[in-house]
Amino acid sequence: MIDARARPGSYLRLMLLIALLGVVSAGLTFAFVTLLHEGFFLIWERAWPITGLDERIFTLLVCTTGGVLVGLLLKLFGDHNAIFADLMAEFGKTGRFDYKAAPGIVITAVVSMLAGGSLGPEAPLADLCGGLGTWLADKFKYGENERRALGYGGFSAMLASLITNPFGGALLGLETAHAAMAGMEVYFWSLFPSLLASAAAAIVYVQLSGAFFGKMYTFPQYSPRLLDLVMAVPLSLLGAVMGLGFMLGFRRLDRLLQPLKGRPVLRATLGGLSMGIIGALLPLTLFSGERQAPDLILRSAQLGIGMLIVLAIAKLMATAILLATGWKGGYIFPIMFAGVALGEAASLAFPGIPMAVTVAATLTGAFVAAIRAPLFAALFTLVLVQAETGPVIAVAVIVSSLLSALIAMMQSRELEPSEKPSTVKLEA
Repeated sequence: MIDARARPGSYLRLMLLIALLGVVSAGLTFAFVTLLHEGFFLIWERAWPITGLDERIFTLLVCTTGGVLVGLLLKLFGDHNAIFADLMAEFGKTGRFDYKAAPGIVITAVVSMLAGGSLGPEAPLADLCGGLGTWLADKFKYGENERRALGYGGFSAMLASLITNPFGGALLGLETAHAAMAGMEVYFWSLFPSLLASAAAAIVYVQLSGAFFGKMYTFPQYSPRLLDLVMAVPLSLLGAVMGLGFMLGFRRLDRLLQPLKGRPVLRATLGGLSMGIIGALLPLTLFSGERQAPDLILRSAQLGIGMLIVLAIAKLMATAILLATGWKGGYIFPIMFAGVALGEAASLAFPGIPMAVTVAATLTGAFVAAIRAPLFAALFTLVLVQAETGPVIAVAVIVSSLLSALIAMMQSRELEPSEKPSTVKLEA
């Protein structure tokens, strides 16, 4: 676990800098989340009653106006589009976050989310805190290993702040570091810096916010059964199909809207109008989904199976549209909402399966397929639901990972050039 080529003194100084980076990243994350919280209150709770408008008209107006503003910001700062999975995959290869684009991405993300966008805060914060680590590495003229350590440190500190758990970012760092690191180097330059920055960030964030993330979802008491592991297979497949469907839908929408890339205002306004229509018809699809998911659980029986499935699909459809039209934000929290909705629908359809099992399995399956980081997906799900679902989550990780790998293999084979002469002639 030790890189023999590293000098102890230099490494200790680097770790002290990374600990400081964790503290700063926690402060930036807290400021970002606080700004959003206050903005939501002012726009959606204070301003709406003053206008006297019907809630649906107000939603449509705010989302569409938000689209115009997002488009203008894209025109000003440029459209640096990278979804969370691609962002981490790129960092795994290059060891850099683009800190020059980070301020524009963060400002655009604030507008995107305040306008009701079905987006989470993790992607712009990854650019901000990870970019800060890369900037420090450039400033101190560090080498590649140190630069990666600082990038992982800033990014991991951000995730640790959001879920007040120091292991999430470290695990995600391990799962992306393999592209450029091997053997014990991964621990020395990725895991250890990530854990230190995350530990410092989690403590600072809790001191600033006054609370731990805690269990977000409360289900009836559950005792694990072997039968639940069998039930986890089809349920996690269901979640994985939803996660893969979201990624596929986003990719296709992104390609479809490429002709509008040079017209950012029109493109982003179309996204805002779409979000406004979806949000006006289905208000639970607005925002990241973090605060709406518990309400979804309480009202699941009232909403019914059909509406829960509609909400899951509409939520991810809105997120895909927004990302494809240039709005900035992440998709982890919308996936979380959709996974819970799908799990609740499965619980109503099959009341013999404990609700904790249906939600844990579908949620994990969707996370693994969409984030492409199985260990992080497992930990994040365990943060949300009771620990007794751990065995179910483990099976769901395996099933969703295998399905995702199978789909990727099939897609790669389709992209391979055919060796048949007739096909070559047709393509020519």
